[in-house]
Amino acid sequence: MELDFGKRLIVQKNFRDAETIFLKLLKNERESFEINYFLGLIYFELKNTKKSFFHYNECLKVKPNSIKILLNLANLEQNLGNIEKAKELYLKILNFDKNVIRAYYGLYLLDPKYIDKNHHSNILEINNNINANIVDKFLSNFLLSKIEKREKKYDLEVKYLEKAHQDCFKSRNDYNLQSQHYYTSIISKYFNKLTFSDSGKKKNYFSNLLPIFIIGLPRSGSTLTEALLTSGHSNSISFGESAVINMAILDQLPKEYFNKSFHMEKELVIKSNELEKFIYKKYKQFSSLSDKDLIVIDKSLENFLNIEFILEIFPNAKFLHCNRNLKDSVIAIYQSLLPELSWTHKIEDILYYINNYLKIINFFKKKYSEKILDISLEKLTNDKEKVSKTIYEFCNLQWDSKTLEFYNRTDLDIRTTSNIQLRTKIREYDYEKYKKYYYLFQNFSEKFNWISDEY
Repeated sequence: MELDFGKRLIVQKNFRDAETIFLKLLKNERESFEINYFLGLIYFELKNTKKSFFHYNECLKVKPNSIKILLNLANLEQNLGNIEKAKELYLKILNFDKNVIRAYYGLYLLDPKYIDKNHHSNILEINNNINANIVDKFLSNFLLSKIEKREKKYDLEVKYLEKAHQDCFKSRNDYNLQSQHYYTSIISKYFNKLTFSDSGKKKNYFSNLLPIFIIGLPRSGSTLTEALLTSGHSNSISFGESAVINMAILDQLPKEYFNKSFHMEKELVIKSNELEKFIYKKYKQFSSLSDKDLIVIDKSLENFLNIEFILEIFPNAKFLHCNRNLKDSVIAIYQSLLPELSWTHKIEDILYYINNYLKIINFFKKKYSEKILDISLEKLTNDKEKVSKTIYEFCNLQWDSKTLEFYNRTDLDIRTTSNIQLRTKIREYDYEKYKKYYYLFQNFSEKFNWISDEY
């Protein structure tokens, strides 16, 4: 009973409550593989890598060759930038079983050159296996697209990408359809039709914090911006892509909002005190939030949709809007595998999402111009010192030279596909990568005028 309750708490992202349950269970079952596994997972989510390592290694004492645990350990090493240790673990897994596609995917993320000819053959074999599960299918297609891109066979790259995205969407079909409806239809109806009640009943839990929200589109330099902020100031904590604000909003949205026939005729009323309590409980899992002038960073990119909500709870919030050439954004997103983002699996869906994003971010930039700073990826990578100083000035923070030395940190825990890239100095950005793929979306230029705009 308690075990099942603990699992539900993990699904709900109530990690501290889940931790309490599993630690209690562990007292009576110290050598339990399952309990140690879930504790490893919980501490991973709470960014306590030391404890996560401990519990996963306890699992290996019970099952020394557990593929699931070895993959999780490799992922931990990868997030910390321990490339050789991660590589060793992935190769160990493939030595046990050459059909573990996640190990090939991990190797690719470490360094595309780690995928050799033998690996290529094995990936093809997995891809051609009619009995392969859907996850194996979309990961193998994705990896094959990268191999073809490396060979400059761009038509084949796109062919495999299309297959990868189709299967990735199908793997979570019901969730993806609902998510897509939420982002494209529901939010666009209420984002500027809000009324907040109970503002006077707020506890002002966050009065001692300096909240910074990194927003924008994926693959636009958000992880780099996060690293610059956390490296330059010791009194800072990043919650990563927490999705806390979205969860807080969803907690109050009436069910009828999710009906496809729903029409927004009146303002949405949100209880400020309930919103605040929800956010406080979720954020408190990562920090006591008691330090004076603590810099709190949330890089849930979709928060550009939630600026009105955020300012209700965090009136002193700052927003760093990461952006790049929009046509490059389209291609960069499509060339990535982002299973949690339902709108990233078709070029047309990406275009519609970006069009909605432009409408909303431009609305808020006019309304709250003093709160939002545009950060161009092109400018950031080509003049890193100047742009990073601008970021720090905007956030009312003291800049120093170590801001640019984030790649030297041994405690840098990065949970995105950019994590290995951030282990080196900032490189210049090669823009206009879209030109080889322009044919994929040029037919939409009449519908979306930004497609044909000059960069």
